[in-house]
Amino acid sequence: MKTKFKRLIKRILGRGRISYHLDTVSVSQISGWALNDVAPSTPCHVEVREGEKVLASTKAATLREDLLEAGIGNGCHGFMLNLEMLPFSAQAREVHLYINGKRITSAPLSLQSAFTEVLGDFASEVEKRMDALLAIQNERFQREFNYLKSQLDK
Repeated sequence: MKTKFKRLIKRILGRGRISYHLDTVSVSQISGWALNDVAPSTPCHVEVREGEKVLASTKAATLREDLLEAGIGNGCHGFMLNLEMLPFSAQAREVHLYINGKRITSAPLSLQSAFTEVLGDFASEVEKRMDALLAIQNERFQREFNYLKSQLDK
């Protein structure tokens, strides 16, 4: 009775064992599938984090024929995280993968930009200059936003 009650609570809360597989882990993308065994019709939330900072996130809700044929849920459990738009970093990023808030990678995944190898010794300088340009752009956006907001408040 106690076991059935625990299963019922897990089903209501949507918590349970997560089944998953990583198909691709590269600098530009991470892809695979994820399934919450207790709530198989609810898509899992997949995140890539560097420390506490979320770099990319998606729902595992893409239909995959291989999952459908294998009888894994309803087959709509695929995901792909596109990492190409992450800000440039001269250093390798040490990231972890999370599914439904639970870290699934025991060791960090190391993501090194392909440009770092091409740039060689200049990679750190390029990163500093890109950060400075982004700071200027953010400052401009903030000024424009504040101006528009002040016009709307009138």
